[in-house]
Amino acid sequence: MTKILFLNLPAAEQITRRYMCSYPSPESLMPPLELISCAAVVRELNDVDVRLLDCIAEKKMLKDAKKEISEYKPDFILSLSGFECIEQDIDSVKSIKDSFPDTCYIWFGHYASVFAKDILIHSNAQFVVLGEPESIFHELIKMLISGGDISTISGIAFLKDGDFIKNSEGVRIKNPNELPIPAYDLVGNIDNYYEPLLSKPYATIQTMRGCPYSCSYCVKSYGSRLTQLSTERIIEEIKFLQQTHNIKAIRFIDDTFTINKLRVINICEQILEQNINIQWVCLSRTDTLDEEMIKHMKKAGCKRIYFGVESGSQRFLDILGKGVNVKEAIQTLLLCRKAGIETAGFFLSGHPEETAEDNALSIQFAIEAKLNFIAINPIQAYPGTPYYEQVKDNIDFSFYPYKNEWKKGLKDPQFDVYKNRLYAGFYWRWSFVKNNAVLLLTNMHKMVPMTIDFFRYMLWDKKFVIGGIKGKQDI
Repeated sequence: MTKILFLNLPAAEQITRRYMCSYPSPESLMPPLELISCAAVVRELNDVDVRLLDCIAEKKMLKDAKKEISEYKPDFILSLSGFECIEQDIDSVKSIKDSFPDTCYIWFGHYASVFAKDILIHSNAQFVVLGEPESIFHELIKMLISGGDISTISGIAFLKDGDFIKNSEGVRIKNPNELPIPAYDLVGNIDNYYEPLLSKPYATIQTMRGCPYSCSYCVKSYGSRLTQLSTERIIEEIKFLQQTHNIKAIRFIDDTFTINKLRVINICEQILEQNINIQWVCLSRTDTLDEEMIKHMKKAGCKRIYFGVESGSQRFLDILGKGVNVKEAIQTLLLCRKAGIETAGFFLSGHPEETAEDNALSIQFAIEAKLNFIAINPIQAYPGTPYYEQVKDNIDFSFYPYKNEWKKGLKDPQFDVYKNRLYAGFYWRWSFVKNNAVLLLTNMHKMVPMTIDFFRYMLWDKKFVIGGIKGKQDI
């Protein structure tokens, strides 16, 4: 029987890897949804055994992963590449290949797709799946098992006799409803996954792939074209997770869950009509919400909405191509608070053109919008995005060894100052405690360790950057 291991690679710190991003997550951890989605697709083949090893959730290091690989003896291993942690990921895969040279190693992910040749050379892996992975990976495994001609498969890259071969780009999956529900049964302990102040057990669902917006700095989930699950399929998946894993909270991990108002309202109505008791959160843009949608979301169990606010400065938002009006954004956020939905804002900083005034406007915005939570991270220019093309002449970039930073003299030396000002200006207020009194008191047992970690991060920890772990560490 063919054995396939789906490996979430180890790291020195707890990180979450997704196709569109990877980032340090000391106080949250999502299930490796893309890996278990690929597992669900490929195990429909005959005589295939699949297994998941999530080294992040199970807190396993490279030596532990090698031990399990030695015991399981997989024919194939599939991993998702990270961003800032990509050098560590490559080194881990190379070490695994050195120990298990007969095992076929396959990568996918944004960086794996953009730098397929480099990742194959440096890791000694055999294949890269380019773009949206499930269908391409399914075809690749089927062809490798049967001994067929892999040159007929679109969307893969490999080395042949030292030459880099990249077949035509993979075609997007037209109807994700045809994909099976991700293989959550492969997850060892569902309680390993969690999100701040949400009920457990916790899971994630991607109801929509792609993003039509033009934020220049974002890596999108497989492109701009939208594909989506039907309302019936979404409800089926929620019920399945409740029945099989007693799931009490879900995060919809779409790039922007609220793009289609009628669709969101329909989902909410079905949750209510079918008496589904579920707590859920999502990511949104302020310009996609209105009061009617917000009310439906609250009634259907929406606890929190995450917003990529980025900045409270209209000037800086325009530089980033966000396409959002600051004053209108504040009004939308206040509607969420009025409806009883928590709001969390993500801010970006560290751009050479950012000023102290931009930072002050972000503090003012966060306060006026009465956000429940905020987080600030340095903006990164990722290859494959329009933003990178705009600034690449000013970026010192190397894929392996990995480096992605402003050239000397351009790096904003004020990022740590701006970060601390924003956190202090927002969190160190009596009005913050007063506005969030119920939330803080009802979750005091969870807030204490989170608060300790927050101040450690804010005041001392300089390792973390948005996208991954900075620097090479022993894993």
